[in-house]
Amino acid sequence: MEWTPEQLAELGGLGHKHPTPGVRVKALAVSAVARGHDRALVADMFGTSYQSLGTWIHGYRERGPAAFEIAAGRGRKARVDDRELMDYALQSPHQFGVNRSRWTLRLLAETVPSLKGFTDAGVLQALRRCGLRYKRGQPWMLSPDPQYEKKSP
Repeated sequence: MEWTPEQLAELGGLGHKHPTPGVRVKALAVSAVARGHDRALVADMFGTSYQSLGTWIHGYRERGPAAFEIAAGRGRKARVDDRELMDYALQSPHQFGVNRSRWTLRLLAETVPSLKGFTDAGVLQALRRCGLRYKRGQPWMLSPDPQYEKKSP
């Protein structure tokens, strides 16, 4: 197979600068084959099968860089219903029969149906995926004056 200098340059650029790690790996592997390395050796170096490497090469030849992207709908479906999590997290826990003024990660895991069985770290990750940020409540003092309580009306 003949590879054009433009293809080699494009593969090198994708392999070093693409924002998606999977695309970078595929581009570097295809680039190595394009530069004359043995397919079996390249597949072994990149921890993939000979067949997958062949699929990447043929995909790139037919569709270009788009062949390296993961197709929509692939992979495991999310367990968390983002809309449901947003509905809970943006309201007071009192709305859901919980006698607390603020949510904790553990409380969200126990209350939101799609978060049942999640760890605190898993809840935090789900919140981030929804674009929400968790900030723990901090104790605060109204005044640094130790006599403040006595002076208050």
